[in-house]
Amino acid sequence: MAGNKDKKSINKKNTDKRTFREVAEAWLADNKDNMATTTYDRYRETLERDVYPTYKNTPIKDITLEEMNRFLANAPEMAKKQGRTLKSGTLQIIRAVMSNVIQYAFADNNNGGTVIDRDFTSYETLLPEEIETICLRAKYNHCQELLAALLFIFCGIRNGEICGLSCDDIDLERMEIYIHKTVHRVSNPDKEARKKTRLVLEDIPRKKQVRKVPIPAVLKEYINEYMIPGRMLIRNKDGLMTDPRTLENKMLRIMDAFGLKNINPERMRMTYQKGKSDEQILTNIFLGIRPDRPYSGAMDMTWLTDEMTRDLEPLRLLVGLSHDEICTLLGISEDMYNEMENGRHGMSWDQYLALLFIFHYNGRTNDVVDSLGLFPLSLKEKIKLA
Repeated sequence: MAGNKDKKSINKKNTDKRTFREVAEAWLADNKDNMATTTYDRYRETLERDVYPTYKNTPIKDITLEEMNRFLANAPEMAKKQGRTLKSGTLQIIRAVMSNVIQYAFADNNNGGTVIDRDFTSYETLLPEEIETICLRAKYNHCQELLAALLFIFCGIRNGEICGLSCDDIDLERMEIYIHKTVHRVSNPDKEARKKTRLVLEDIPRKKQVRKVPIPAVLKEYINEYMIPGRMLIRNKDGLMTDPRTLENKMLRIMDAFGLKNINPERMRMTYQKGKSDEQILTNIFLGIRPDRPYSGAMDMTWLTDEMTRDLEPLRLLVGLSHDEICTLLGISEDMYNEMENGRHGMSWDQYLALLFIFHYNGRTNDVVDSLGLFPLSLKEKIKLA
């Protein structure tokens, strides 16, 4: 019912004689101080590139909800004729901007503002097994990107916020993070500059809550590895502030190497917001408590070969062996190895033992193999290595 009321409010008589562009420019000016710089730039760019060519001189009173929906339905085809592709995310931004401008015009005319539904992307929360896998990989593969992933999941920090996080904002005694800055990539005001965009570190807009976030206790040592007073927690290769998009892309490549698909900061934060970030999973893994892991004195050959298969690709990458090199060591074809690494072909016991020899006697994976339970005490006793 509320949605129908909103539609009637938008479509009732509007006596505003200004053009759409005049209202839009007034709306931008009035709201600039309440927007993040990147949001302001994105809205202005959207108006100039996608909306003004059609509605620049159109009276605002002529743009009803039906007209806006008609425009959005035709926008992808119009963009295609210009050699551009409009993604769903861009359409959502266009809808949001036009909705705000129309809403602003109603408010100015004392007709009562209205909230227009916006079809923002709804991200699925992470599954418990995905959380477990990320925690497991992060424990044995320390890097900034996986630390960021843990903070997305268990602290609900945004991508820009984590890039704007100084080590001085982290209290490892109280185990709290104080979030008050964010990093954005915005248009460079210097039109003659070689780079068209630049990174800015700015205060979080006042309308958003500046907050303290508790840190899971088991992450204290992990975070402490990257603590340098006066420096950013997540740094680029030069030790400076990193780009949120660069951080996300690096993290996605690492997730892909571990066989984790469709994992992004939005899904991780959604997991936190929905209360699905099971901190007990993190605690169990970082303390070495794995309910699905056999007792170290028992030798379950099926579990060992299945677990080695699941961990095969990241272990190979850690050692630094190519497909061809590891196939030569195992004495099998590359096709057979690919089937095994992709989980489409089971691993034999002799293949497991050969891989165990490779990974256990390599400095990069020795501790990982033991920690994952891939070399149980019972097997060590049988081959007299205990």
